[in-house]
Amino acid sequence: MNINQTLTHLRQKYSQSNPQAMRNPWVIGWLAVVVVFLAVNLMFFIVAWVSSPGLVVQDYYEQGRQYEKNALKIMAAQNQLNWETRLEIPQTIVRNSADVYRFSAVDSRGLPIKGARVNLFAYRPSDAAADFATSLREIAPGLYQADIGFTLPGVWDLQVKAQRDEDVYQMSHRVSVLKTALTE
Repeated sequence: MNINQTLTHLRQKYSQSNPQAMRNPWVIGWLAVVVVFLAVNLMFFIVAWVSSPGLVVQDYYEQGRQYEKNALKIMAAQNQLNWETRLEIPQTIVRNSADVYRFSAVDSRGLPIKGARVNLFAYRPSDAAADFATSLREIAPGLYQADIGFTLPGVWDLQVKAQRDEDVYQMSHRVSVLKTALTE
């Protein structure tokens, strides 16, 4: 049997006119599409299961309802404080490099907010295990600071919470941490 006879035989065997379904190229093509679709979805499921960042808290519904009930009260109380605040962060933040972070607050009369408890919470949206909190110490009246270093590069959400007696002030800021320092 020569090559032409072999090719003719294969064309007849795997052609659309072949009455056997598993030899029809359209059936084979559709089966291949279904197999690839199922394999890709299985891969996505396995990756999602293995690398779950755990961003969903267990009592998400109750926390959402509490926030909904109290959000307007919290915003009104914070606006009533009329504090002027400022968060000073480094221009460039590099992984594993501790930098100085400062928070300053003055009241409506321009007097510094002294003796407050100021905490900074750092949340990493893609990895809840990397989240951390630190206290800022008062270095001057109304000026609080801490040396903070981030262990992982990427996006971080910072939340500052300042509390003096019954007064509570919160602010948020998003930062991006570089893997290595930029060179000029």
